[in-house]
Amino acid sequence: MDTSRYPTLIMLLVALVQGFCLLILHESIEFGFWPATSPTALYSLYAFVLICPTLFLLAVNEHNIKRLTLGAVGFSLLCSSLAYYTGLQVIPLPFADVEDLLFPFCFSTALLTFKVLMYLQVWANKEAFAYPKLFSYSWRNLLTFGLALVFTLVTWGVLMLWAGLFKVINVDFFYELFTEEWFYYPILSMALAFGIILIRSLTFIVDTIKRLQQALLKYLLVLLVFISLLFLIALPFTGLAPIWENGPGSYLILWMQACILFALNSVYQNDAEERPYGLLLHRFIYLGILLLPCYSALVFYGLTARIDQYGWSLSRYWGMIVWALLALFALGYVAGIIRQRDAWISSLGKVNVSMGCVFMLVLIAINSPALDLRKLTVQDQVARLSSGDITLEEIDIQYFERHLAKPGYDVIQQWKSDYKTTNPNFVVRLNRLYMSNELLNSEDDKLLVLSNIECLNGCNAPTELLDQIYTDRSQNRWCLMNNKHMYLLEADPNEDGEMEYLLIQENINGFRSFYLYARVQQAWQSLTIQTLHPAENQPEVPLIESLGDLSIEYKTPKYKQMHIGEWTIDVSLRHNVKDDD
Repeated sequence: MDTSRYPTLIMLLVALVQGFCLLILHESIEFGFWPATSPTALYSLYAFVLICPTLFLLAVNEHNIKRLTLGAVGFSLLCSSLAYYTGLQVIPLPFADVEDLLFPFCFSTALLTFKVLMYLQVWANKEAFAYPKLFSYSWRNLLTFGLALVFTLVTWGVLMLWAGLFKVINVDFFYELFTEEWFYYPILSMALAFGIILIRSLTFIVDTIKRLQQALLKYLLVLLVFISLLFLIALPFTGLAPIWENGPGSYLILWMQACILFALNSVYQNDAEERPYGLLLHRFIYLGILLLPCYSALVFYGLTARIDQYGWSLSRYWGMIVWALLALFALGYVAGIIRQRDAWISSLGKVNVSMGCVFMLVLIAINSPALDLRKLTVQDQVARLSSGDITLEEIDIQYFERHLAKPGYDVIQQWKSDYKTTNPNFVVRLNRLYMSNELLNSEDDKLLVLSNIECLNGCNAPTELLDQIYTDRSQNRWCLMNNKHMYLLEADPNEDGEMEYLLIQENINGFRSFYLYARVQQAWQSLTIQTLHPAENQPEVPLIESLGDLSIEYKTPKYKQMHIGEWTIDVSLRHNVKDDD
């Protein structure tokens, strides 16, 4: 009996089960039943359903089914537990915006799965953990999955073409069939599996593509090293300041390092006798490698300077993690060059295999409680606030809302309690987070907003006016999101003996808005006004200082209204205010 057919049949069956599982998860989101109602369950199940069958499809053969299944299930359960923890970071569902939470998890988990797969294949096939074998598996897996994915998309395109052609002639059956979830989930899963099976049977094509990319990267590596050396030579003449003044210089340097290391490992594959280049170019390459720690030092200086100035953030944590990994790779290669000179390639595999394990452990840690970057960012910002390094006005509360998930949500709820009496304006701003417009208006919120209005020069604002101000300013959550203070002044610009009120709103960024309230038909209304700003050459002063002892003066317009028949012409000057008297 030909047992080689059994893995193929098993692979197709696994793909079919995966498709139906994905269909059930999709329907739970569509119709709002469990597990969609529980982020922890939903993310855990998605992680297992996506990862375990994919590992099986890419690596199974008739000799390793048991060991591979054991390893794939074990690793998928680990990823499910990490997804469970990520689900715990989702803020209460009515306010949840999970894009910034899921993207780093999905990206880091995809990298982790890619790395684990090659180690799993070596273990399942009972082979030695040699770098050339790991390298070969990595490229085969990448190209196999990529080409199979293209085949799946082409299959989907052909089905849509089929459906579209019949829809044109008013035969809607195929269009309705191919766009139903219960049809395309299992069909596309089967198409991906069939593509993987087909491409895995044509290993010579994958190996040919691998050799082609190795040949292309052979020349790209020389160019990358040449550019990096030119950059380093130019630094004494330009100084270090432009690196960080003209954009994210640290991250560009990290990208350059990553590209060099990627090209290096694609060209050299742990064979000490291998010479892709002549001796001169070979030494030119490892000269570039010897200088990589210089770039790591530059990045470390830039990142630590930003951290000292602004504190930690998610991007700075990620930058420091990437910096540490690339620096360890570079130091490992440099140590090999120092010890073995021209034969340093023989140490390449040892560095890569050990650093691969470190890389996987880091990816696991950052998605677990052990190294939760969101919690660490919140703790750092809270510590900076407690030490006086930043003020409440300087805290980017929207960053906590959009990027820090549950840790950000928890600290904002704590701040609402801590500052309700000492800084009600800060609480007003916090109340605008996580909420829709319909949830903003409440008696407590109204009292907080009105307590932030300072009546200058002894003015006594009517209660109806304050109610209208609250109604207007609370129309949407953005109006008071960046509010620093509000001031109210009595005014009578039409000189009719009835007082109007000028509301001046100052934002934390220094921008000032003016609103004139007048009683119209027994109700207070905000009139449309045009505000002319001071001349650009006049120095800005804090608003409270400029309003402290003022008295409003009224000037007759230089151009009066003109009436021509039924037409009224009102001349309005739009340049900055200047003293022309």
